Amino acid sequence: MSEAKRKNYFKTQNQKQRKRSFLEPGLKGFLATCNFREKDCVRECYNILNQYSEDPDDNTKAAQASQEDKSEEEKANVSEEDEEEDISKALEKDVATEKQKNQRKSYKFSVVDTGVNNCVFISTSLEDPVGLGVKIVRDIAETKLQKSRFLLRLIPIEAVCRANVKEISDAVGALCDKYLLNQPKSFSIIFNKRYNNAISRDDTIKELADIVTSKNPGNRVNLSEPEVSVIVEVIKGLCCVSILPDYLKLKKYNLVELVGASKADAAKKDQKDDKDSVDLPKADETDQQNSEDPVKE
Repeated sequence: MSEAKRKNYFKTQNQKQRKRSFLEPGLKGFLATCNFREKDCVRECYNILNQYSEDPDDNTKAAQASQEDKSEEEKANVSEEDEEEDISKALEKDVATEKQKNQRKSYKFSVVDTGVNNCVFISTSLEDPVGLGVKIVRDIAETKLQKSRFLLRLIPIEAVCRANVKEISDAVGALCDKYLLNQPKSFSIIFNKRYNNAISRDDTIKELADIVTSKNPGNRVNLSEPEVSVIVEVIKGLCCVSILPDYLKLKKYNLVELVGASKADAAKKDQKDDKDSVDLPKADETDQQNSEDPVKE
């Protein structure tokens, strides 16, 4: 390899490393799991998230904006016939339009490197990732339509913090003020960790359970059918935290199992209906049988 090619190779590699984003505290988004095929998993994440995050009102707003731009252009053309527009104003208009275009092109979702195989994090600029995630899993559970092949679980994450008991407790406490303060609910704590042996599972769960019950005395532990689940996903030195409704009921937000479970439930229901339905004899047959029976005196 020549010297010029070697320099270009290392230059492109450094540029790729600079462009990569890593998981860090303060992010929010979606934690996705897969079985290998991470690139395909990321592609499916983008497709599903963009599909469900589209607002039908955006099209009408865009049409209204284009209509306003056209009317402004027509007014500008009319005014140009009478008086030449100031150059500085024209430049300001161009800069404003360019900013609007760049804002429209800004991405809602971007992949973040977690440093763990088969575990992808999609950061988002949306204010409510939980609302979008719940919308996705409930729609898949109701429609029974398979949306992914490589993407397994899609877990909305509201907070990313350092993987120590204090910061995890602070993050969970803030989310409890949002979801579990006013109305009592049954809850469970789901704790998973990857490449981290420093934090204790039992101590963390006990601490978080005390926090949840202290927010509202009516909050009760229910490990079988909880209304909400406190999600704690430790990944190396960081922790992803969220509070999700119907987590166990919705198959731990596993998109593939949601479709399979829905089909299995439908098959069981059909079998039950077949057992409950009894083939009754026709009226003609019953009359014929009654006429043939001898009458005993």
